[in-house]
This record gives sequence, structure tokens and C-alpha cells, in this order.
Amino acid sequence: MAATDFVHDEEIGLAVVAHLAQHLPDDWVKGENPILRSKHFRFGDLRDQRLEAGETWRDVCPALLVRLNRTDSAREYGGLGGKEGQIVPLRVLHVRTREQCPDPGHKDGLLPPARARARYAKVISKALFANRDLGNPTLTTDDTSARVVEVRPRAIVYESEKADMELAARYGLVAFGIDIEVVVRTQ
Repeated sequence: MAATDFVHDEEIGLAVVAHLAQHLPDDWVKGENPILRSKHFRFGDLRDQRLEAGETWRDVCPALLVRLNRTDSAREYGGLGGKEGQIVPLRVLHVRTREQCPDPGHKDGLLPPARARARYAKVISKALFANRDLGNPTLTTDDTSARVVEVRPRAIVYESEKADMELAARYGLVAFGIDIEVVVRTQ
């Protein structure tokens, strides 16, 4: 019997957020340092972030957001023995102000944006791929069972012409995205 309940986008997005919260350095998740600790750490899109009266984009930084990345049609695959699969494309977006990229060794005490993006991409990717099945999150389904099979890297996106990075660049923020694919098998 083919699965009819196979959309797990929100559950997977929340599982990636929880996985990152578990594997990122403590200073990023629950530390006291406002330069390192993420103010916004959730499943969502920077473009959907509502600013309060008098708030600027700088006020929401640093932010780490996980969002769907369905820029292409999502590839799906069929399996053997009644198993079906779906590839859920996600983007992990990290946004900071220039002042939130400290480096005491640099002449002005701040990392240049290109180095900051590369340094923080390394930290996030190490946390993201600490476990390739996201710790087996529960995926609800009405008629079958589903599970995360694997998390795959797709690309690290530094260019500012990509939607959320363009928005960040417009406001002088340092941003990058890590595109991933989460492979889900439903049976």
C-alpha cells in the first residue's frame, strides 16, 4: 500500500533546530554573551520575521533559522517492497551583524565578513552533521511509518543574490546558508 501521509516538512525543520540546539556550542544556544547567543533560533524564514516598532534587522541578530528550500521541485524516489521516499530540501540560515564577528587577532577586533562566514559555516556544519539521522525524530503519519534515513550536505551559499541572503546584505548583515537534504523513507 502506498503512503498517503508523507509530508513531514515542519517536523523535520523542528528536528533540525532541536539537533542544532543539542550540538552547537553552548555559547550559541544558551550562553550569556549577546554577541554569540542566537536571539532567533527556530524553524522559519528571515523574510517572514516581523519587526516590532522601532526594531531593525540588526536587532534580530544573531539569528539561526531553518527553512524549507524548495527552489527546485523536490526530488522523490521510489523504493522496493512498498517503501517510498522523499527528499526534503532545507536551508540553515545564519545572520549576524558585523560587530558580532569578533576576532581579537584582527586589527579592528572583527573578522572580515568572508572569514566570518567561513568560520561560522564550519561550526554549524559540524553540529548539523554530528548525526546523519538527526537522532531519529518522531515523524507522524496516519497510515504508515516514516523515518529520517540521512541528512546530506548540498551547498554552502555565500552569495547575496539568494533571497534571504539578499535581504541580509541589503541591511549590511553577514549571512550565509547551508543547504541540506533530509531523506525520509515512508513505508
